[in-house]
Formats: sequence, C-alpha cells, structure tokens
Amino acid sequence: MSTINRRMFSLALLLAAAPLSAAELPATDSNKHLGVATCAASQCHGSAIPRDSTGVLQNEYVTWTQADPHSKAYEILSNEQSRRIAARLGLGNAREATQCLDCHTDNVPAARRGEKFQLADGVGCEACHGGAEQWLASHYNTGSVTHANNLAAGMYPTNAAVARAELCLSCHLGTENKFATHRMMAAGHPRLAFELDTFTELWRTLGRQPHFRDDAEYRQRKEVPSHSFTWATGLVTEARLRLDLIGSHHFDGIGMFPELAFFDCHACHRSMKTVQWQRLPRHGNGGPGLPFINDGTFVMSLALASAIQPDTVDELQSALRSLHAAGAESVESIRAAAADLDSILGRLDRALTPAALRGHELQLLAAVLEIGAEGNYLDYASAEQAFMAVQMLVLEIDDPELESQLEALGNSLNDDERYRPAQFARLLAELRD
Repeated sequence: MSTINRRMFSLALLLAAAPLSAAELPATDSNKHLGVATCAASQCHGSAIPRDSTGVLQNEYVTWTQADPHSKAYEILSNEQSRRIAARLGLGNAREATQCLDCHTDNVPAARRGEKFQLADGVGCEACHGGAEQWLASHYNTGSVTHANNLAAGMYPTNAAVARAELCLSCHLGTENKFATHRMMAAGHPRLAFELDTFTELWRTLGRQPHFRDDAEYRQRKEVPSHSFTWATGLVTEARLRLDLIGSHHFDGIGMFPELAFFDCHACHRSMKTVQWQRLPRHGNGGPGLPFINDGTFVMSLALASAIQPDTVDELQSALRSLHAAGAESVESIRAAAADLDSILGRLDRALTPAALRGHELQLLAAVLEIGAEGNYLDYASAEQAFMAVQMLVLEIDDPELESQLEALGNSLNDDERYRPAQFARLLAELRD
C-alpha cells in the first residue's frame, strides 16, 4: 500500500488509480533514527578524502557537511529571514515550530530518536536513507549483505525513481501533513520548484564532490535508471501528488479552494508595468484576473504522453482545460476535475517503463520544443520545467551543438521578474530548427 495518503475521490478513480511506491517514507518508518554522528567515523562515511578500497567513497559525511544544503537546513531557521517569517506567522521560534522542523530537519517523534540524534543536524542521513536501527551494524558488509537485505531491514530505496520522487517531493512539494502554504509564502518563504533528475544531479555533484560513485560496481549492486526515465517518473509522480493534494486538501468554506499555494505564483505576482496575461487553450475559459493552477508538470506530461502513449494526449489536454475551468466553478468541480486528470495520468504512469522511453529521447525533446515554440510556456513555472527537461534530454542525447545553446536558454530564466515568454519561445524554436 502506498505511503502517500491517496484519498480516493470516486469509486471510478478507486478502480483506475495505481499506487505509487510501496516504501515507507523515512519520516514515518518504524525504526529509530540514530543520528548523523553514527555515520561520521573516519572508517565509515567520515573519511577526509575519497577512498577506493570499497564500493563507496566513505567521505559522504564530509561532502554532506561541506557541499550539501540539506546539512544547513536547520541552521537556516536561525537567520533573519526565517525569524521574520516565523514572527509574521505567529510561530514563535522557527527552530521549535513543527511547520518548519518537518522539512528543515529529520523531525521524527522523540520515541524514535537514538542517543546521538540531533535536530540540529538538519536533513541528515536518515532523513533520506531511513531509520538505521536495523541496518547500521550490517549494511557495510557488502560481501554477505545485499542491497535487498538492507531494504528489508528498513533502508529507503533512494535508487528507485518513484520512491526517490515521493521522498523528495514530501518536502519539495509537500503532503497533507506538511505543506508550504500561501500564508507561509506571503510571510517570506521562497517559492518551491522541483524536477527529479535535475535536482538529483545537482545534489549528487554539489561542490564537485560526488555524493556517491556511479560506476560499474554501484550498478551491479543497485538498479540505476536513465536520466530520461528519472525525469519522466518524477514528472508524473509530482503531477499526481499535486492533484491528490488539490483534491484532498481540507476546506472549511473559508477562503479560496484550492489553497492559493497550488496556483501559479506569477499568475498574480508580476510587474504591473508589463502586462503578459493571455489565455492559453489549456486554461479553459478563464479570463483576466483569474489565476490558474501551477501546471508546469502537467504540461510536460503532454510531451511525455506524445512519445509513449499518444492516444492519451487529447484526453490529457481536455482534462487539463477542465481542471483550470473548474477553478471558477465550485469545490466539487475542482475535486472532480482533479480526479479525472489523475485517472488519465495513472494510465500514463502504468505505461512508463525504462523500455518505453528507450530510443524516444529525440522524440521527447522535439515535443517539448514544439510545445514551447508555439508559446505554451507563457508562465514562468512551465518554462522552468521545460528548461530542466530540455537540458536533461540534450545532455543525454549528447549533442554538443545543442549543448552550446543551453546557456542562453538558461539565462533567460535567471530572473523570474524579467522573464519574457516571447524570448523563451524564440530560443526554443532556434533549438528545434
């Protein structure tokens, strides 16, 4: 059973929807989290330099402390911006507020904290790899203990694309129990953005200190998905989890539904000196002044569907229009539209396999570029997702000529307030041609 609390909206959806992964997220697993200090010995993961004697680098703790922002996630709660956010929300000390700790630390209940566990470690080893109580003493013995053995003992399968997507998105998107609301963002919390393959690679190679060695020995122990499969899996997982949150979000009749954080930030927050609003076909019949739901991953799903399941493209487009149109109707309409779109994405999800994508990278790239050249990335969130997809595909295809054009495309997104859709569409058209 999926660890994501997927609330079924109708009997039809109950029958159609497929669960995501079956892995228990580290935040809710049953094992004790023993603390970063239990991993930091020089003979374990605390070596000052990478080692070649084993299948792992053994300097992962040093890499984490020096180059990984996750290690500073708790520390950042003490800075001036965090103090202002907490004060505006009436939370008191940000370092003690559950709303902050749930994503800025490994905030497991006190009963599941070992003697060396510290909240001050931030997002530490076990926040991603799971409580180490049952596998810490044996996981290093690669001669007799397999990766499957470690998973059975409670280690989280971060190498599996769906499981990794669920884990990362539990903070980079949110769950019913922890979520960056519009009130938090209005108080100063940064806008959230995520794409699984891009964020994995940025994290894995931060500071030019690889977190793990992706070599033949590693691939013998663990299945390693391709970049395009990782991207596609993260895309569909994010889209379905977003729909789940939209449909299941508690609503007491006060304020807007869905929660404003689900809408595209730039649909409202942009310079009044430049009017960029226009209605795109996917936005349904919404007119000026009606914000639209953040649909960057939904739009990318259209490109994915065109490559591996083309018979769903028209259905996806229709369901996306219905979701946007429902925003001007009623709570019930939004929930029903979210359920319909999720049902179609569920079919795409089930069709998504490494084999289904293999050999379709050029077709995928062409679809992303074509959608963009037609001006469909009017909103910054969609353009952001498109750039990460294009970058991943160009690097995987290994086309030096296209690679040379990525810098200009990336530079056009450096400042969301200066983003110009026409310029972005032109750059995509140049890549396409």
